[in-house]
Amino acid sequence: MTKKVGFAAGLGNLERLGGKVATPLAPASPATVHVVGSTEPAGETKPGGRSGKVNIAGYFDPAVRKQLAMLAIELETDQVKLMAEALNMLFEKHGRSPIAAA
Repeated sequence: MTKKVGFAAGLGNLERLGGKVATPLAPASPATVHVVGSTEPAGETKPGGRSGKVNIAGYFDPAVRKQLAMLAIELETDQVKLMAEALNMLFEKHGRSPIAAA
């Protein structure tokens, strides 16, 4: 039996919590990815504005992710912007500069 990992595992949890799940598309192979106007060869580009940024992650109950996703839809924004807002609020609470940008 193959253990679900990453996105597929999250979809299974969402379905268990009563959310609607769409069938995920197979990821494109790096050789077929090309960003128009990019000077980097196909397969070596980073999606969106991720260049020079790092990933920050944590483990939470599945209901937290579902609620964050629903809030992003309601506010017509994305989850990364909401997390940046939350981090900035935390930084300000503790006397730090609000430097998180999505």
